[in-house]
Formats: sequence, structure tokens, C-alpha cells
Amino acid sequence: MNDLYYQELTQSLKQAGVCRPTLLIDKQRLDRNIDHLLDVMNRGFQYRIVAKSLPSVPLLRYIMRRTGSNRLMSFHVPFLIHLIQHIPEADVLLGKPMPISALQHFYRWHQNNLSDFNPASQLQWLVDSLERLQQYADFAEQHNQPLRINLEINIGLNRGGFSAMEEFRAALKLLKHHPQLQLSGLMGYEAHVTKIPTLLGGPDKAFTIAMARYQQFKDLVAETMGADILDRLCLNAGGSSTYPMYQNTGLVNEIATASALVKPSDFDVFTLEHHSPACFIAAPVLKDINNPELPMAPGLTRIMRLLGLAPKRGLYIYGGNWLASPCYPANSQRSGLLGHSSNQELYEVSPDDTIGRDDFMFFRPSQSEAVFLQFGDIAVVEDQQIKHYWPVFQYPQPEHPADVPSPANISASR
Repeated sequence: MNDLYYQELTQSLKQAGVCRPTLLIDKQRLDRNIDHLLDVMNRGFQYRIVAKSLPSVPLLRYIMRRTGSNRLMSFHVPFLIHLIQHIPEADVLLGKPMPISALQHFYRWHQNNLSDFNPASQLQWLVDSLERLQQYADFAEQHNQPLRINLEINIGLNRGGFSAMEEFRAALKLLKHHPQLQLSGLMGYEAHVTKIPTLLGGPDKAFTIAMARYQQFKDLVAETMGADILDRLCLNAGGSSTYPMYQNTGLVNEIATASALVKPSDFDVFTLEHHSPACFIAAPVLKDINNPELPMAPGLTRIMRLLGLAPKRGLYIYGGNWLASPCYPANSQRSGLLGHSSNQELYEVSPDDTIGRDDFMFFRPSQSEAVFLQFGDIAVVEDQQIKHYWPVFQYPQPEHPADVPSPANISASR
């Protein structure tokens, strides 16, 4: 990316009347990243879209059309509800184990709201331990509620999930004999793989070990429940930094990714060198200051400037303090002269940079899942023009238990 790219984006934003910090997606870059994903899918894998990393229904629907997948992964019960309200045809796998209270909340909501979504056939709950599985079994019995259960297995990340084979065997036996529970699959996450240093064997060794570990769990499923069940299971693995490493479907049949499609800076890893950054924050420049100074300390500031500790030129932007790093102007950086500010953050730029007041600074988010929700509708850029605005996820209105007064009623009673 060169300066001209961002300067053209600046003109597009001005022509569209954008006046506040805005999250952008470059649709052409997104499409090229999806093409790279399709190359891996064509090796025979099903694809599950990690919704938390792309928290916008129109964005998800666009990727669903491009990839032909209706499979989503959700990590947050309010967003699960939002998804099934807007994409009721989705097949959803929970991406982390939920407390039993979340299970109760979801089915209470589903019972009280009309929906074409059928949890008994379209939803998989992730379970990480025998204790949690027993909680879910008790819930299923009490409510006569069928549950599809996907078991989280520890294949090296060591962030939880089944590790001991005896506990895993006991969980399989419970599932085998419980009338309301159905084993729907396994999920093994290996985000650690690309971060393993050469001293410990490097990524290739870590990936080989993780796959061997996955195979052990898979073999125990076949031994306990019969080999035929493997053909019906969702055998999920992969992540944005690792999905290109999967070559064939001999072990797993489904890979999950999403951040790779927009490539925040946390995903500048060797496995994604062929992907392009496709998401940016555009922040209006409010003030352009030569030789910015500390309050009440002009002499000290001059000394700091001579030592390279204070900028010769600073830009105060609209907003700031995001999980993001500046990418335009080149070599710009947050100034240490003042503290962090979420209102008007100060950035140091070169005196020669052509950017000025009312132009835009650009930032690369370090991640998408939190940052995307901070800016309202996403501006979709195509051919250097803003063609669409895609809304981000919204929290559904919470439902209060009947015996708990709502905040409005509490206020009215005082």
C-alpha cells in the first residue's frame, strides 16, 4: 500500500460526507482474501465463518454467498440470538463453552419468541468437561430438550477442553446412552501453532503434534461409539492463522476462520502473507500543530524536542485510543508528549507529510472482533468509492425474569 491509496480513500470519504471516525472495508481486497480461502475449501473442507470476527449481518451474508456456506460460529449468547433472528437458516456452532445459565437464557428466549431457527437440528453447544456435560444433561432431562453436543478437545493450546482420555471416554459414554444428548462433533483449536519458536520445534512440528493429538481423540470416538459415527460428525479445526496449513480432509472435515478475510495487524503472520489488509479506521484530523508543547513547560518541551522526545509536528485526531496502529501517514506514531486520549489523541507525523486539517489518518485494527463494534455502520469501499454501509451486531432487548422489576419500574416506584 502506498500513500496514493490512502489519499484516494480520503477523497472518497470527503465525497461521501464522512465526518467522524469510521471503520472501512475494502471490498476488492476482501474478495481476493475470500478467493484464497476458496482455494483451501476446494481441497475438500467445509467452511465455518467465525461470526465474532466479522460482526455484521450483511458482511456475513456476503461471505456466505461467496463461499456457499451457511455455517457460523458464535461466541456470545446475545449475538447468537441476533444471528438467528437475521440468519435463521444458519447452522451454528458455539465457539466456547457456555455456563448453564446461558443455556437457560437462550431456551427461555427461544420459547418466548417466534423463530424459524430449530436448535435441535441447527445448534451445537460446545462442552469442555465432564462436569459441564452433566449440567447440560440435567437441563435436557428437566426440560425435555434435545441438545447437540460438540466436544472441545485440547490439542496443544492448553486453554481448556478435554485433555485426559479417561474423562473424554466417560463423556462419550454419557452421550452414547443419554436419550436427549447427541454427539455432533469435535473442535480442536490450534492458535498456538504459528507462534511456536524454532527452539521448540517451530510451527510445522507444533502442527504435526496437534494433528496427532486430534487423531487420538477421534480414534477414541470410533472405539467407544463405533466408527460409522465419524461420517456424521462435524470435525472442526483451524483458525485464521492456521487454516492454510490444512492440505486434505483425512483428519478434519471443517475449518473455521474469519479474521484472515480482513487481516487485522495481529494476523501479519507467515501463513497469511498472501492475504491483504482489508479493514481500516479512518479518523478525521482536527488540529495540525507545529512544535506541540507540554502545558506550562515550553523550555522543557524544547529540550525534549532536541532529544527527540517531543514531536516537531503533531496531529490531533477525532477519537483515538483504539486497538489499532497508524498506517498513514507512513511512520506516524502516537506521541508520548501527552497521555492516551479517546477524545483527541495526538500523533506525531513528519513535517513533510502532505496530510493536513480535515484530511484523514488511517489505522489498521489489531483485531476485528472488538474494534468493528466501536464505529457504527461499516463503510464498504469499492473502486475507491463508498458503495454501502453495513450495520454491525446489535444487542437484543434483554428479557427480565417475571419476578425481577425492570429498571423503568424501579425508577417509577421511587
